[in-house]
Amino acid sequence: SLLRGAMARRGRCAPSCLRKAKGAVSSPTAAADTPLTWLRIPLISDTEERVPDAVTKTEEARIPASSLAGSLDSTSASTTEGAADAGIGCDASIGCAAEVATIAEEPQRPSQQRQPPQLQPPRASARGSSQRSASSSATLPGMIMLEMNCDMLCVRTMHVSYVDPDGNPRQKAKSGYHAKVLLLPTCRDIEVSFSAVGGTSVYQVDRSQAQSPWVKDAAGQYVPERFVYASNPPQHLQFFIRGTTLHSWVSDVDERQGSQSLLELVSRDFLCVVSMQVAYTDKVGRRQEWSGSGYKVKCHLQSDATEVEVSFSAVGGRKVQKVDRRDPQRPWIEDANGHRPLELFFYDRLPPCVQYDIRGPAFGPHVSRVFEQRADGDGDGGDLDADALALSSQGRIDLRTSFEVPPDEVPSIGGFVDRVEPHNEFLLPPEVVLFEPTEAEVFHLASGARQIFLNTPLTEHEHAGLGEMHRLLAKRGIGGNNGDFPKYMEQNALRMLQTAKFNVPKAVDMMKTLVKERVRRLPISEPDVVDDLRSGWIYWHGRDRQCRPCLVIRMERIGDMMRDKERTVRSVIATLEYALRYAMVPGRVENWVVIIDLANVFSVVSPMHIGSLSSTAAAIGTTLEKVYCGRMVWIKIINMPGGAVLSKVINSTIPADKKDKVNFPQDVPAALAEHFEHNQLEQRYGGTAPDLKPSETYPYRFFPNPRGDAARGRVHTESQPFVHRANSEVRETEDFSLHDSANLPLHEGTLWDDSSAHARARWLNSAASSSLTPAAAEALSNLRGQVVEPCRDVPAWLEMMNPAALQNQKTEWAETPIKRAECPVRREAQGPEPTAATNSACSDVPAEETFSDGTERAFLIQRSDAITSSSRAGLISVWQDRAETEKEVGRCPR
Repeated sequence: SLLRGAMARRGRCAPSCLRKAKGAVSSPTAAADTPLTWLRIPLISDTEERVPDAVTKTEEARIPASSLAGSLDSTSASTTEGAADAGIGCDASIGCAAEVATIAEEPQRPSQQRQPPQLQPPRASARGSSQRSASSSATLPGMIMLEMNCDMLCVRTMHVSYVDPDGNPRQKAKSGYHAKVLLLPTCRDIEVSFSAVGGTSVYQVDRSQAQSPWVKDAAGQYVPERFVYASNPPQHLQFFIRGTTLHSWVSDVDERQGSQSLLELVSRDFLCVVSMQVAYTDKVGRRQEWSGSGYKVKCHLQSDATEVEVSFSAVGGRKVQKVDRRDPQRPWIEDANGHRPLELFFYDRLPPCVQYDIRGPAFGPHVSRVFEQRADGDGDGGDLDADALALSSQGRIDLRTSFEVPPDEVPSIGGFVDRVEPHNEFLLPPEVVLFEPTEAEVFHLASGARQIFLNTPLTEHEHAGLGEMHRLLAKRGIGGNNGDFPKYMEQNALRMLQTAKFNVPKAVDMMKTLVKERVRRLPISEPDVVDDLRSGWIYWHGRDRQCRPCLVIRMERIGDMMRDKERTVRSVIATLEYALRYAMVPGRVENWVVIIDLANVFSVVSPMHIGSLSSTAAAIGTTLEKVYCGRMVWIKIINMPGGAVLSKVINSTIPADKKDKVNFPQDVPAALAEHFEHNQLEQRYGGTAPDLKPSETYPYRFFPNPRGDAARGRVHTESQPFVHRANSEVRETEDFSLHDSANLPLHEGTLWDDSSAHARARWLNSAASSSLTPAAAEALSNLRGQVVEPCRDVPAWLEMMNPAALQNQKTEWAETPIKRAECPVRREAQGPEPTAATNSACSDVPAEETFSDGTERAFLIQRSDAITSSSRAGLISVWQDRAETEKEVGRCPR
């Protein structure tokens, strides 16, 4: 109706129907403060031939923007007072052919109807031009941007022809899932068309109808889609293309100012009318609100808007609740409290474009798909930093996009994302990454249960159980004909089988618990849970003598989370996911130990809340024992209220097969001293580490030398010529961390499933590149028929995990001049006058690191920031020999 009125008057004046437009401003005050701006509307001359697949702009009508806003009868939009100053452009429609662009998923035949680009009249802004945010589209001031956004079904090409300011005809073409073309504002006769790479042209559809039928010309032929702008095109034109290679169509066209971002809601099934609510903070810091209803709703916000919140509700129905969009079945998400959370999208900085597809009836609507276009990127990858992409490909950082996949493809570790806080400087010392578990540490002494599952050979009984699991999964239609494990349980299948006592159907049913309790909650962002992590009720602190991290749970600090199981479970999962991703080494260290401190628990928990505490404790137990099964070696419950009497009562309720894992020590320092070095424990538990305040518990605390004297006595073979090792049985501990060089495969590990030839082929070749213990390397050598070397020293480990850091270290050593000094051991053995040959042999010993106390040790410490961020980081080469050996050889004993 706007176009017809404007064309009838040929630009001479504004149509009278627009002079009292509905919803133009929210208050008289806002209307009075809104400056008069003009929009350019395309008109077609009566003398020109009307081509149905093109829009020719030959004339302009100047109409006040404030009169155009909200003029459609089908629009239901509201703004708070002052929204006219906030730079909002909105478009919400129900049935208007000029506004509805509901797209069918699969049109019948390839064709498209041309539709004039939709008018998107922005509200006038009293601020003039706004400053572009970092996340807005990268247009230069005054430039025209033509942008194409496609689904991922095929690659398209956008063809642009135009006449430049000098009158020369030009052409441009760009291909991809997302493409942009920038033109000077004085270009004219712009024509835009599209084609699918390896397919056909993009044809017209009737976007005014729900099924988007193909449109044919008078001869019955399909008409290619073309958009023509003779002059004065919009500053930002965005085309959205869907379909397959042979059946692609333009589903929507958006016109807006270059400083605006688009929020769009589209009902895909027309089952209900949906409202979109938007709250945001404008440039001057005022909180604004906007809402619009329809089958299709558009909201244009200035790109400098911050703290944007978007929610939805069905008109006459209920609010839109969350579903798991990674699952094709779109199941509802329920938290630990049994509630279905509302769908809420929050953006610190507004992306250039976000589209929400809505499906379902009024009493069950849901967001089925979200397309989020980030700065200079498409909705599936965004504008990721090149360094971040490189680190992600190397497995050194985790991206949220790794979890935006179907549930079966969710990774087994790495669910704690968006980390900002730094790691502890002793998170992953060499004695952890090179720890070699004994047979008693691979299998529990008392129960015989396996504790090390990955990067290690399995028993025949375990292979048989895994084979039965594969067959049952294949029978249930999971994992194809071979019953391959879903990605989230590839490393956990044997743990689940052992937890179910090798009852295969029960183990397979545990997959539902794993999906519900873990997969549907991931990823968990650090900013979302950091306050709960700093409450100090659950945290990692040190390692035991088998290098297993220690989880401390202090119930007196749980606070309000006691009555909110979902918050509690999310903080537990975030804590455990951190350890799996950064503190574990498959095949060497795969378990944790737990200290539950109940001191003062009844002073902060009233009898009225005992039920809530019990329910929360049960949720924690489910997470520890079922979701992360096979990880916990033991639990020590200390400071139990009621003393030994209550301990006996609780102990009587523990299943017999779990009693060896749980105990209630009365002498806490003595009980923990059997497992820990003193520097690994807080003083309240008999250690020497300071007691932590709640806010000091995150980032988590780790310490050097967790094994103490147990770390000594290991002798490694000479495998790297530039690293000098001890010839005696005494080995110094190494107090630096290698976590900066550790990657995702190191912490993920591999289950050596040899239940079938297909299962073996999935891991056999890649296993040789893992950091293996001597026992594992020997077993793998027998399977492969060729020798596989174990990893037993830091240079070999670096060569495997981060060869660039190792090469940098070698170069640094070669280029760094070292001050020569006389060897103190040589001087003690042969007198004060060393020969030139002796001095040459000792040339690598720095003067400031030599010893004059007569000891037999000498150290050469080289720092390397490329290997670790620790202040004392670097490779430490330790060598020692006896004076007698030195005398016999006649050289420096290094």
